[in-house]
Amino acid sequence: MADSVDLRRVDAAGVQQMLRRLNPNVAVRRVEVLERSNCGDGVASTADRILLAVEFEPGRDGGLPSRMILKTLLLHPWLRFGLPAVLSLAGVSRAAEALPLVGRGARSALFVGVGLYQRFFPHAPDPMYVNEVRFYTELRPELQIEAPRAFGGLFDEKNRHFGILMEDLALREATFPNATVDVAVDSIRDLLANLARLHAGFWESPRLSSELAWLPDRLSGGMFPVFDGIGRELIRYQVEQHAAKSERLAPLGRSVDQLWEDLWASQRALAEGPCTLLHGDTHVGNTYLLPDGSGGFLDFQLSVRGHWANDVTYLLVTGLSPESRRKHERDLLGFYLEELHRHGVDPPPTAEDAWQAYRLAVIWGLVIGWLITPPINYGAEITDANISRLVTACQDLEAFEALG
Repeated sequence: MADSVDLRRVDAAGVQQMLRRLNPNVAVRRVEVLERSNCGDGVASTADRILLAVEFEPGRDGGLPSRMILKTLLLHPWLRFGLPAVLSLAGVSRAAEALPLVGRGARSALFVGVGLYQRFFPHAPDPMYVNEVRFYTELRPELQIEAPRAFGGLFDEKNRHFGILMEDLALREATFPNATVDVAVDSIRDLLANLARLHAGFWESPRLSSELAWLPDRLSGGMFPVFDGIGRELIRYQVEQHAAKSERLAPLGRSVDQLWEDLWASQRALAEGPCTLLHGDTHVGNTYLLPDGSGGFLDFQLSVRGHWANDVTYLLVTGLSPESRRKHERDLLGFYLEELHRHGVDPPPTAEDAWQAYRLAVIWGLVIGWLITPPINYGAEITDANISRLVTACQDLEAFEALG
């Protein structure tokens, strides 16, 4: 790697270093910031997004566009929770809970403090940024899916600077749906075809245990130590602090502790199924739609090795209204299985096995997807809409009964 560059400066040197990861001969003369969305502002959830105008040295543009998006984090690394700090927090939480008489209050006060800190200094743990840089620089160039083109990126492990340069989807007139709207079934079908191409290309692939072994799975690596260490308490804090979350959960009749156990029981069951490369976070807010109705996926920070149903279920449940989902979900699952077969998965899962996996996978989207996410990240309306759709799906699909 070249000499360290502070990517928070958003200057020509930093942009050039990122671009040279994939385009070694480019030379950047000047960079101008056109606009930005800041982490935690309801538009950008876990990273800053900066629109850049890039001026190259004559003949040294490598065929790259002069306008691109920089996904980065401008917050100083000293103000961010590193993985050691997260694990230390987990230990302090356990020690606080063990205190006689005041343990529960002490633990609650600790996470109130964490919540306040995140409100003023929003960010995600480093494993998410590392994962996305590796996805876009090592995997994205070979994938035949609809996703933003990546032009470069890096994660400086010593200084914890992170940046990815990618295409500006506004140039293709992309729109960005969320769970407050009902996406057209044909668009969901196109997104499923995208997932089938992605999944089929890595279906039970030996690459997943060789050169792609850096990819985490749902039960180890990546964000698992974070979820395992403080996830339950973050969710408890969110449910206690936000009445809307508590009210939405009430029809399930399950405590945070019960939901937490259900979450990992469902993921252990799915881990027995076929393994492939997953997007890992396919709620509809991580998709975009193009003028012709086709669509693609954004934000690969939670890419993992795992069961296909985690991707498919999360998309269907958050992308469709409950009424539309109930009407179309079996047909859409059948379409996805046909697409898998068309792309070489022979035999694909049976309809019966697919339905059982679909029922189990909905629990992840509810618990890790949205109960753990502060409403400030996407706004209260979008957060509530996702939780409402996921709770309704858990009831419709009898997800907890599916655990057996």
